Amino acid sequence: MKKSIFIQITSYHDYELEKTIRNAIAQSSGENHLAFGVHSLFHDDNSWLDPVKEIPNVKLVESKAPEHLGIGVGRYLADRFYSGEDYYFQVDAHSRFDKNWDKFLINDVNKYKAMGYAKPLITNYPKPYWYDGEEEKTREHKEVITQFWWRDKHRFELYRTPMQGSTMNKEGNVDCISVSGGCIFTEGYFQEPNELIFADGEEIFMAARAYTEGFDILLPSDTFMYHLYTDHNSTGKNKRKLVPVDWPNETIRLESISKDEIKLVLSGDGVTGRYRLGTQRTLAQYGEFAGLDFKTGKVLKYDNERGE
Repeated sequence: MKKSIFIQITSYHDYELEKTIRNAIAQSSGENHLAFGVHSLFHDDNSWLDPVKEIPNVKLVESKAPEHLGIGVGRYLADRFYSGEDYYFQVDAHSRFDKNWDKFLINDVNKYKAMGYAKPLITNYPKPYWYDGEEEKTREHKEVITQFWWRDKHRFELYRTPMQGSTMNKEGNVDCISVSGGCIFTEGYFQEPNELIFADGEEIFMAARAYTEGFDILLPSDTFMYHLYTDHNSTGKNKRKLVPVDWPNETIRLESISKDEIKLVLSGDGVTGRYRLGTQRTLAQYGEFAGLDFKTGKVLKYDNERGE
């Protein structure tokens, strides 16, 4: 039976947006209905967004910077277009996909459910794509996905936002201790984005919320998508604009608000409620799973190969 997938995207003056949406459609199996909820924050001229508005099943809201700066409010505005689709897929505006990605992800969810996971949430850092001049290239490799490990113990103690490193997945492992903001797929609805979250710490915040809401954070069984990581050397319309570069003062102010919200929610026993933690599991249980002590701010587990 045909299923529906809601694809949530927020972007900042990202010329990759149209290509990402068209690639997701072209590389899908065609067997499922795709519905896009998009927030596009533009810097000055927004005429380049006109082709996006012509794509079927795209619902788009626009903002002119510096209004609605930040990932949290952007995701919140895009998320409002969700209307009960069978699956929820959060991606970045600079993404590419392997053929039949939709069937692959639905099959992975069903596989994990058959294994006894009640609410599978599939996430990982995608493989990279980049530009060589005007030519788009992707890195093809056989290794299976990345797993996360924690970096910067001091940051976690101060702000409860450890940096995430990545390494190749250990053979047979399916659990994932955090999420990639540009690759989250689950059955049904995911979560209401918190408008106060600016950028730094978003992934640990979403992971803690998801785990306490009952989601099982899991790796895909194979790689299936690509991401344009910051590409300062690219030219023309594929170059990514960056909020901190264009709006430094606003970034400092909004990041401060965001850090306060994250530390408030992810300290002690945690703060539950709308836009914050769930009640199906505790923050302490997430900490035990992820190797983090949210009361003391200590990182408990490190990657042995790195001696962290």
